[in-house]
Formats: sequence, C-alpha cells, structure tokens
Amino acid sequence: MERYLPHLIRGAEQHTRDFLAAQVCDPASPLDGGIRGEIWEAKPTVYALATAMACYLHPQSALYRQEALLRAMERAARFVARTQRENGSFDYPSCNFYSAPDTSFCFKRLLAAYRLMTGWGRDCAELEPLRARYRELLRRALFGIRGGGFHTPNHRWAIAAALTQGANLFREEEDFAESLRARAAQYLAEGIDGDEDGEYAERSSGNYNAVVNNSMLALWQETGDGAYLGYVRRNLQMMLTYIDPDGLVFTQNSTRQDLGRRDRPDRYFYQYLAVCSHEENAAFDAAAHKIIADNQARGDLAPDCLHILMNHPELLAHRFTGCGYLPQYRRFYPHSRVLRVCRPDFTYTVLGGKSDFLYVKRGSLMVCLKLGESCCDIRNFIPAQMEKLPDGCRLAGTAQGWYYLPWREPPETSDWWEMDHTKREKLVSSTLTTEVTIREEEHGLAVTIRTEGLDRLPLRAELCLPAGVTLSHEAFQLKGEAGGELILRGGWLSLRREADALSFGPGFGEHEFHGHYSGEEKNAAGFTVYCNAYTPVERTLHLRVE
Repeated sequence: MERYLPHLIRGAEQHTRDFLAAQVCDPASPLDGGIRGEIWEAKPTVYALATAMACYLHPQSALYRQEALLRAMERAARFVARTQRENGSFDYPSCNFYSAPDTSFCFKRLLAAYRLMTGWGRDCAELEPLRARYRELLRRALFGIRGGGFHTPNHRWAIAAALTQGANLFREEEDFAESLRARAAQYLAEGIDGDEDGEYAERSSGNYNAVVNNSMLALWQETGDGAYLGYVRRNLQMMLTYIDPDGLVFTQNSTRQDLGRRDRPDRYFYQYLAVCSHEENAAFDAAAHKIIADNQARGDLAPDCLHILMNHPELLAHRFTGCGYLPQYRRFYPHSRVLRVCRPDFTYTVLGGKSDFLYVKRGSLMVCLKLGESCCDIRNFIPAQMEKLPDGCRLAGTAQGWYYLPWREPPETSDWWEMDHTKREKLVSSTLTTEVTIREEEHGLAVTIRTEGLDRLPLRAELCLPAGVTLSHEAFQLKGEAGGELILRGGWLSLRREADALSFGPGFGEHEFHGHYSGEEKNAAGFTVYCNAYTPVERTLHLRVE
C-alpha cells in the first residue's frame, strides 16, 4: 500500500479543497459552514468533514495541521449541529425527513472522524472542542436512529451497524448502550439478505452491494462475529465475476438506480483490502491492487477512503502480491437467475426474468438482445424459466392472449374505475410459448428462437446497440444514431466501436411491425437492429467476435 498512499492522500486533499471552495462563510446565513446548494442537508458536509479530518491529521498531507482547515471544520460542525433535528436525526431533503437511515450513514462518517481525533489526533489539544462537539452529535444521532425506521433492505444493516457502534462507543452508559443493542437485535433478527452466492436482495453491483458490505464489516469489527465477514467475503467473490475485462462493473441486473450505469469497482477497493489484510486471499489481494493501480493510471481521484485506512492501520501496512481480475470465469447464480461467462475474446451475460435477456461485450462494445412479443398486455418475451447448459443456457416463457368477460351478476357500480376487475372472469384465447437456446460457438454465440402455439404474431428480435456504433453491410454502411433503427432482411452486419467489433446475422424481415403503440420499451438512447418474422418461428441468430 505504501506505493499508493500519496495517491490516496492527493485524492483526499482534492476533495477537501473542493469542500473548502464550496463552503458558505457567512455568519448571517443559516447555511454558514455548510456546502453551497445543500439547503438543510447535513450529509455532504459530514462526508467532507471525515475526509478533511484525515488530511488534517496525516503528516504526509499538504493540509496537515493547517489552522485554516481547522477553523473550516469547526464552522462546518456547527452547521451540522444546526441541521440535526430535535430527536437527533438528519434529513435527506429530497424525500426523507427525520430519517434514521440517512442519520446512520452520517453516523458512520461522524464516527470515523471522531476516531481519527481520538487516535491520530489524541495529542492535539486544539481538537478538543471539535472532539466534544462530535461526541455530542454522535450521541444525539443515536436517539434518532434507535427510534426510527427504514425504507430499503440495505437501510436495516446501516441502522444495525450504527446502533452497534454507538453501543460500544457509549458502553459506560449501560442502560443507553443496552437499548441500542436491543434495537439493533430487532433488525438483525430478520436475517441478513445475502444468499450463499454472495448476492444481496437489491442486486446492486454498482452501489448497494458495497453499502451493505460496509455495514457487515462494521458489525464484524464491533462484535468479532465472523458470520458478518462471511457475507462480505461471499459478495466480493461474486463481484469478481461481475467485473468485465475492461474494468467496468456489470450493472444490468440491479433493482436500484445504478441499473445500466457505467461504474468502476473503486468503491470495493478498501473492502477487498480489508479482507485480504485479515486473511490470505490472493484473488482479493490482486483485485484490490488492480482497482487502485487502474484508478491511478487513469488519473482519477483516488477512492475516498483515506479516513477508513487511517482508522485501520493493518490496511495501510498491507503489501500487495498480485494484480488483476479473474481472466476467465463461468458462474451461474440460480437465485438471481444470472449466468456470467468471461472468455478470452468476449464476455456474455444471460438474465432470467428480464426482457433484455442477453448481453454480449467485446471490449468497449456491449450489445443487448431481446424479443418483442406484442401479445395482449405482453410487450416483450420475459423468460420465466432458465436452465443452465454446459455451453450456455435455455430460456422459456409463455404469453397468453385474454379478454375480460361480462359480469355474471350486475356489478354494484357502473363506474369502471371503481369495479374490482381482478374478480372478472377471463377468456384465454391463445397461448404463445417461446424458447431461446443460447450456445457458445468457437468465436461467439448461437441464439436459437423457437415458438409454439399462437401463429401470425409478428415477432421481433431486437439487437440494441449504443449510439455511435458503425454498422457495415455488403449493401451499405451507416453510423447508428440515438433512436435510430433498421430491419436486417438478410445477410450479416458488422458492428464496430473503436477497435472492437462483432458480427450479427443472418437477418430476416417478414414484416415491418415495430411494436405496440403503448407500453413499449424504446431504445431511445441507442440504435436498434430488427430481425422480424411471423410465428411460428424457428430461427438461429449468431453474434460473433470479429
């Protein structure tokens, strides 16, 4: 780690200078000490303060023991105190007020800064007023956390971790500490939502997996219970198969706002480091090293974790022995219905329960395949069954055409919107069964589409491309613009983005139907290539590396 410490410090310094530049310095303003644009939100200032404290206390920092920084932190801490509600909680002003989860996230950073002051800064007399203010902020926050509730799965563990940390921090107040432990136990009694494959309920590889890992690490560190570390270990092992060869995280299966986002695994850096510093794990050591090495090589700001590393000296003392991600992998996750395969020349992902069921990635070029099935209230094929094969997988799903029937007895109201239509009888007039088999070939995939049942339905195989891809055919060449589309009636397309290329075909085009007029998923940000046929269909499409 010694090699990367200057990079981590420079990143923390830049975050701190940004904070200082954005700080409101007007005693007449209620936002005095906070960050411009915050309104009455404490979290950005609380987070910035933890990073600033790390810079203030690390001897290698250019901001070490700077008087101006100390005064800025004191001003900011006063702002944080003014934003704290009477019950000790903080708001997330875009939607959550008296928010125990957001107070827990603030508590984590407040505690980190407080521990820096009582550790690295224990001999700094000038920090005594700030230490006292922080201790009061922490104590008050615990009342709001203990008395509050939550919205999303990860909130439970942030709350439980904060309560457990608070119980240890204020252990001398026995009744108070016990009340915190008792409340934490209520949350923990629900059972952690991490399965044996390492996946959490929100399936958020770009964000909330790391948030839950952070809470699990805190619970492990506070209680010594290795079961919490086990959740982190399993998730980080899973995450090794969610990192593509170009260093981006696959996020298309997330149930949260990181869905489809182009994220790098930087937020997992200190988590891989925490585990491999505690126990020998060559894969985690290599991943942590790769994350920080790539971050530095790109010239990005270092992950904002200097305050964490300083509070855990064993992380700063770690010596890397490897560097890199898994070069190849093949993992099927039955609970989340995800197949992730990384081969030397391309990566592909199959998703059960999703309309965008296949992603293929070659370097910087990622394409997605889906099937349009406009059948009654169905707009796309969504696989309900997923079977792993030795060289791919098989997906299947059923769509029904149905109609409401009139009530057998007159309803109590003639108001359509007041009627309980779930109680109506339905006439099922048709059934369409679709099976998609994905098999690996020497340099790509063969995707066979087969339907049974309903005939004459205009089926659409839709290949979704990012905007800007160059499409070449024996008869034309064009640049795929956002929102654009074409029907590939025959032959093969070459798809190229920078130096990366795939070929797709052979095409077929029996109709020009582009989808239903309502409820249709549109690839507005990218370009779509259609291959169209009427059911019954038995066709094979190929995606190959060029």
